[in-house]
Amino acid sequence: MTKEKKMSLLIKNAKIYFKNKFCIKNVFCSKGKITRITDSEIKADKVINGKNRYLLPGGIDCHVHFREPGMEFKGNWKTESSAALAGGITTVIDMPNTIPSTTTIKALKEKRWIAEKNASVNYGFHFGAEKEKLNEIKKAGNIASAKVFMGSSTGNLLIEEEKVLEEIFKIGKAKKLITVLHAEDEKTIRKNTEKAKELKWNDVKFHNKIRTVEAEVNAIKNALKLQKKIRNKIHFLHVSSEQGLKEIIKAKKERKGITCEVAPHHLFLNENHLKKLGNFGKINPPLRTKKDNEFLMKNLLNAGIDFVATDHAPHSKKEKQKKYSDAPSGVTGTETVYSLLLNETAMHRMKLEKVIQVLCEKPAEVFGIKNKGKIIEGFDADLVLVDLNKKFTVKNEKMHSKCKWSPFNGIKLKGVIEKTIIAGNIVYDKGKINKKFRGKEIIFGGK
Repeated sequence: MTKEKKMSLLIKNAKIYFKNKFCIKNVFCSKGKITRITDSEIKADKVINGKNRYLLPGGIDCHVHFREPGMEFKGNWKTESSAALAGGITTVIDMPNTIPSTTTIKALKEKRWIAEKNASVNYGFHFGAEKEKLNEIKKAGNIASAKVFMGSSTGNLLIEEEKVLEEIFKIGKAKKLITVLHAEDEKTIRKNTEKAKELKWNDVKFHNKIRTVEAEVNAIKNALKLQKKIRNKIHFLHVSSEQGLKEIIKAKKERKGITCEVAPHHLFLNENHLKKLGNFGKINPPLRTKKDNEFLMKNLLNAGIDFVATDHAPHSKKEKQKKYSDAPSGVTGTETVYSLLLNETAMHRMKLEKVIQVLCEKPAEVFGIKNKGKIIEGFDADLVLVDLNKKFTVKNEKMHSKCKWSPFNGIKLKGVIEKTIIAGNIVYDKGKINKKFRGKEIIFGGK
């Protein structure tokens, strides 16, 4: 295992977002930090000429499922962090629904050990809320959140009872810990599942009729009602519908402590794509309508949504090729999210500073990740060099994720990740990955 080398790096002539505007600067990195932003050319051990390129902060993906321990046939820390690197993501926060679930201090220690040995990116962990093990949340240190599944999904975690959810919210408030929510109402889903059995719905086109917008809205309303009482911090994961987001925006205007994210598949894909994708587009919550896509994007641009996170959840092709009812839910995303957003910039639909905000700055802000998400002297030298003029086509066979598929397969994008730098080390360089490099665990709670 190789830690960062104590060598200096200069990225010269690149455009960076500096003091609220884009300008050409030289960025000098040493001892893992950005130490100088200057017009001068400083002598360094390694020099990169960033002419006609943009140097951006490394992406922070706050919602990934790297599958290890317990489901290594789907993905593991080596393969999925390689996917992150190739996509310009330098920091990830892993979800708890592994095997065993990360709901105990023992399981958290095991996952820490695995990530320390295998992760090529910086990493942190969400901690799972399990009904019989809530005291474990109180004891857990340096975690991003307590994660609640209000609707059943991959894994075996589910919180249905309001009194249990209230207890989790109270623990979060006392611990100054965010509670993150998979907001789908289990009662609604169960009722619709019975209906599906009666009508013999066994195709992915019915997924949106089982895990309905109503299920999302009901769960969001229930969580907001309880948060209004407790006044703890909550964060809604993968908001998928116009109606659900409207409920969140309304509450955000009334009081503090509420944030939300959107996944790239809910921005760029909808139920019309299912004819082509089949079960490779099966996800919880489901792909909705084009109208939902448009409303989510509009509110990402105007800050109604706080940031983008992928819900990167690899499954093997063999699993996805099963019949609808047996195929697992989840899609990959961490390798494509940065380029999807850069493409929006290239198409003049999103300002580049907004891309930086929703993929770098706001994730760091919401989860209190210190010294990341911006190109500022003293911040960690986690950087991405991109060519905004170069086009490429997303191809399954080129994916670094172990499962080797993407729901965006075949989509043409403009905005190529050329180099990914972590702590001043070039870890990804035009397709080549430094497999010896290891990232570090991030510290939560910083300002």
